[in-house]
Amino acid sequence: MFTVSIDITEAMKGFSKFAEQDDMNHAMDEIMIICKKTTMPPRDVLKQIKAYFKRNNIDDSYKMSSQILDQLEQEHDRYLRKSEVIENAVADIKVGLDEIGHSGNPVWIKNFIEAIKLDLKEIEEVL
Repeated sequence: MFTVSIDITEAMKGFSKFAEQDDMNHAMDEIMIICKKTTMPPRDVLKQIKAYFKRNNIDDSYKMSSQILDQLEQEHDRYLRKSEVIENAVADIKVGLDEIGHSGNPVWIKNFIEAIKLDLKEIEEVL
């Protein structure tokens, strides 16, 4: 088995410096550098960094890592909600298209077309 050592000292120092300054944008830049070097996803990096700072009682950095992780989780939840809206709208559109294919009644066809337009508008609003 191989053991790999990756030096993220400078990025961690940078993160701590920006955490002390309460500069979230630059602190996030340092997190991305760590992610690239370690090839780990941001959530995993932040969880490990957060635990490290808590163990070592480094409050500013702990608070900053918590704040960034919370923001990342909120963003993730928002994308999940968007994808659910899109999936539901697409399912409704499929039903509408199937009904149009089976129906010979022009009034029903018009109603399903209107419903499909509303579903497409819902997708557009989410994007």
